[in-house]
Amino acid sequence: MGLWEAEGSPIWGHDEERVLVAIVPSLRDWALVCEEHWYRIPLERAPQRIAASYLAFYHPACFRETRWTISYYAPLLRYRVVPRRVLLPGEPNHPHAEALYYRLEIGDLIALPRPIPSPRLRRVTFIMTTLSRLLSAREISDLWLRDAPQAARERALRLGEGQVGWAVTPA
Repeated sequence: MGLWEAEGSPIWGHDEERVLVAIVPSLRDWALVCEEHWYRIPLERAPQRIAASYLAFYHPACFRETRWTISYYAPLLRYRVVPRRVLLPGEPNHPHAEALYYRLEIGDLIALPRPIPSPRLRRVTFIMTTLSRLLSAREISDLWLRDAPQAARERALRLGEGQVGWAVTPA
């Protein structure tokens, strides 16, 4: 089982490149992405799995013209866990200075052929998707992967073992 797959899940092709879409919470964070080629995720808020080939960036309201869109992605070169004070040495007295963060080091930014908008306001933090979905998406909802019905039923059956009050019957 890989880092992204749920047990027995067929949603990932063996040759599909994986993409982690992450929110860029501030213009300062975007400057770090553009100028220093890294992105940070607090360990306590990180998605369960971060291994991916690419990192894509969702811009919230503070980005004005590009708000609520994904316009760029970059190859993910490596990641490591470091205290916040190492990431931002100019803030040694920050209340979270000792908190652990993933430092995701990225390559050059690549502009998407067209921005991917979120037509309905959504609270986007992380989305796991594939490069083919990222490059073909017309809106944010096109990025979410959906299980095949049979895989969802099988997973529900496994999770339901020992549970009281419900049952799933295979079709």
